[in-house]
Amino acid sequence: MKICKRLSALLFSLLAVVLLLPAGASAAGIIDLGHAHSLTVTAVYSDMPISGLRLDAYLIANVDQYGELSVIDRYEDYEEELDIRGKNDAAWQNMAQILAREILLDPDLKPSRSAVTNSDGVAAFTDIPMGLYLVPGSTIQKNGYVYSTSPFFVMLPEQDLSSTTWSYHVVANAKPGQEPVRANYEVIKVWKDRCHKDQRPKSITISLICDGEVYDTVTLPHEGAWRYTWEDLDTNHQWTVTEKKATGYKEPTVQQEGYRFIVTNTCNKSTTSTGSGKSTLPQTGQLWWPVPVLIAVGLLFVVIGLIRRRSSTDEQ
Repeated sequence: MKICKRLSALLFSLLAVVLLLPAGASAAGIIDLGHAHSLTVTAVYSDMPISGLRLDAYLIANVDQYGELSVIDRYEDYEEELDIRGKNDAAWQNMAQILAREILLDPDLKPSRSAVTNSDGVAAFTDIPMGLYLVPGSTIQKNGYVYSTSPFFVMLPEQDLSSTTWSYHVVANAKPGQEPVRANYEVIKVWKDRCHKDQRPKSITISLICDGEVYDTVTLPHEGAWRYTWEDLDTNHQWTVTEKKATGYKEPTVQQEGYRFIVTNTCNKSTTSTGSGKSTLPQTGQLWWPVPVLIAVGLLFVVIGLIRRRSSTDEQ
């Protein structure tokens, strides 16, 4: 009976080691910072290349050989409130929108690199350092329509999950959308202030920003509603809204959904947090291979111990 138990433990340990091997093999390994690399962005709408579209790339974070990101000084203020957990998830997209607004509102910020799409809808960024880049939205008018792109992040290099290696020649898709030349833009105010609704201001001021300059200012509520619509605006511009921070509330957040801006005010109620509370950019490409290796080594020692114990018992 004891022999059966020992054999079962041995088989279980060996099975665990085998199952852990793919996890170790999936790591992309060390980044070769001296490797030749390139970044190109394509802009194609419904099989139609969008030529002449200017695309800017802003360096948000540097990357080291272990794939760890360190945000540059200009964006340090966003480390605590912004958290990227995946290249395609909502947090990643929201962060792109927020940083794109900051870039739009700060005329002193200049892109790290710029490129214009050719006749094939391809923009090549030359002599570009490795790191995490934000490509803000861009617009161009063609054939009676406006073609626009949404802000997005691109990592150089990026992990190739199929071959578990780093891809040093990255091709990103700007995914342009087609819009009418003119449209209505709406702003909606959302309150998250159950903690002190009685302290909510009676009104707030919203400014509509066109290409970084104030276009119009309105007071909400407008006709009893916390929303307002600007009609017949030229979509061949970068539009956003701003609101002055209200007393007792956090900095308002703005989320754009097509022609709609959702401005959210959250009450500034203190909460208890654990740890330092410091949130940093994710360690994209963090090396996990030592973890399964160490576990496998530990299991191997267990197997050796069982074998030695069995040998000792047989000798007795």
